[in-house]
Amino acid sequence: MNSKVSSKVESKGSKSTEKTWGSPVEFLMTCIGFSVGLGNVWRFPYLCFKNGGSAFVIAFAIMLFVVGLPLFFLEITIAQYSKFSPINVWKVVPIFRGLGIVALLIATFISIYYNVLICYSLIYLISSFFPTLPWTTCDSEWNDDKCCIPSQVDVTNTSLSIGHCSKFTETPAKQYFYNYVLTLSDDIGNFTGVNWKLALSLLTCWFLVFLSLSKGVKSLGKVSYITAIFPYIMIFALIIRGVTLEGALTGIEYYILNINTEKLLNLTTWTDAASQVYFILGVAQGGLYTLGRYNDFNYNHQKTSIFIAILDAVTGLLAGLAIFSVLGYMSTKTGISVPDLAVGGPGLSFIVYPEALSLMPFPWIWCIFFFVMMITIGFGSILSLSECVLDSITEALKGIINIHGKETFYRFLICMIFYVIAFPMTTHSSLYIQNLIDGYVSGYPFIIFGFLEALGLCWIYGITNLKRDIKLMIGKELNYYWIACFAIVPVSTFSVFLISAISSEQLTLNDYVYPTWSHVVGWIIVIIVLSPLPIFFTLSIRKTYKRLGRFDWRDFGEYLKPDQEWKPAKSNDSVDDFNMKQIKIESGIDNQGFTS
Repeated sequence: MNSKVSSKVESKGSKSTEKTWGSPVEFLMTCIGFSVGLGNVWRFPYLCFKNGGSAFVIAFAIMLFVVGLPLFFLEITIAQYSKFSPINVWKVVPIFRGLGIVALLIATFISIYYNVLICYSLIYLISSFFPTLPWTTCDSEWNDDKCCIPSQVDVTNTSLSIGHCSKFTETPAKQYFYNYVLTLSDDIGNFTGVNWKLALSLLTCWFLVFLSLSKGVKSLGKVSYITAIFPYIMIFALIIRGVTLEGALTGIEYYILNINTEKLLNLTTWTDAASQVYFILGVAQGGLYTLGRYNDFNYNHQKTSIFIAILDAVTGLLAGLAIFSVLGYMSTKTGISVPDLAVGGPGLSFIVYPEALSLMPFPWIWCIFFFVMMITIGFGSILSLSECVLDSITEALKGIINIHGKETFYRFLICMIFYVIAFPMTTHSSLYIQNLIDGYVSGYPFIIFGFLEALGLCWIYGITNLKRDIKLMIGKELNYYWIACFAIVPVSTFSVFLISAISSEQLTLNDYVYPTWSHVVGWIIVIIVLSPLPIFFTLSIRKTYKRLGRFDWRDFGEYLKPDQEWKPAKSNDSVDDFNMKQIKIESGIDNQGFTS
């Protein structure tokens, strides 16, 4: 198959117009950009600190190689094998056909709120060019009487005083984020108008998404070189500077050098590890289906899958090293302990870390580096998620209306619709809404999707069929690691579901407790995302029943068989009739990134 982007007329109801990456390296770079996201920067380091340092790394590594990597490999496998979009790829197990729509809905919701986080970084990046960093003073119009600049610390048994400050005051960085960037209200129901800074920044971000995806994977593959490589340059620059600062070792000790093995007995540690694996690898989000379908049929995706999984883990560790070394320096300068500085979520990236960077020599340089890194990391993830949605929607539209030659316009239109949907997150309730959607979408939908995906592919479609299909593509037998993982991953993903259900806690935002009606909205979102599962399950059962003309338990296997259109993309024949001699490269096509 030609490595350049090519096209082929699709047959009725089956494959989409077939395209491939400009080179195998483009797929590798795009996978890196997709998998290495903002969760590596602000979530992994905090979870590591929260869950016993190296103890969390152990739990994370187990979840990564027992749950995350097998699912990552499977999603690319079925997409590369069939060339189907997420909408159609679950013809492999028709009763789970709804999983494709669930994946699109998850990708849509994540894209909508993820770009809001990127627009925060854009505002910070612009502000980093000011002569005086605006989050370092109490003289601005958004500051109030609570604003206080930490200088020195006096700790007593009853209170914490920082210079003339107290624990009841707020730092300039905190007020800049909440009072200027967000102009956050006191409640999710208190919208009180639009924050036009956010609205304009978000519009800019969605326009950049459109420009990057205007030509589909052809443009995505080129942009991926920047979104995959540049963040690592910034991370290493921040690490080199961070570890040379006074007190850096103090922060690193809190981060990972200490190990609390008792945390491994805590269910929360394992649910945190599992959710982190799902989120950073991009499984159960639809993006991998879209990326995998544009691979050459004989592309050897085993090595890429293992490489991405290991790189994801290493990136999280490196990001934590960059962040906690600077927090150790900040602790030394202000006297505030590292545990009091370490917070999770946006607070780490938009309050604590900018404040820590402002204490360094030439602070604006390091702030520019950091927020450029945040933006490129964010775009690396959102571009693949958005392409999943754009590609699937434009493909669906082709079956309804004639959009030939107008794909770019429709891509622009969809991006603008997403902007309009996200517009409530530019009001003064922005962070409340973003956190609510994030909490509910990345919760049960992820883990239910992961379990059903593992069940459908490993136990219903079966390991034997998977072995045959993968050998057909890469010309190699699966090793025992994959076979063992495919055998147990339905059990492990179901265990993650049970543990998450047992240890689930009500969603909050720092000290803010959401009102009951907002939790109802959150569960409605969950129901909407998961609703295709029972709908398409029923339709599949009905279709098979009509074909058989009866309902008999002896026909149970008929309901589990792949759709008649499920076949290898390289052949018009069924799998059983496919001539293995058509694979000219015995060991598959290795990624040039591994063979250069």
